[in-house]
Amino acid sequence: MNQQRCACTDCSCTVDANALQRDGKAYCCEACANGHSHGEGCRMQACHCSEKPDENAVDNALDETFPASDPISP
Repeated sequence: MNQQRCACTDCSCTVDANALQRDGKAYCCEACANGHSHGEGCRMQACHCSEKPDENAVDNALDETFPASDPISP
């Protein structure tokens, strides 16, 4: 049987023939289909797709990706 991954960007769940279909994509649950718009979690407790990264962690990663000391390419 061919298993398909949930269309939620950060979800690690697989979906089957009973998946929730929305806009031609398959989702494992209503929360994923709605993009976790109200902060609701995924149906699988082990999946943390509804958790947003800490803003400081994103800023730090961006700083490390584009250091100011690198010379501009010609």
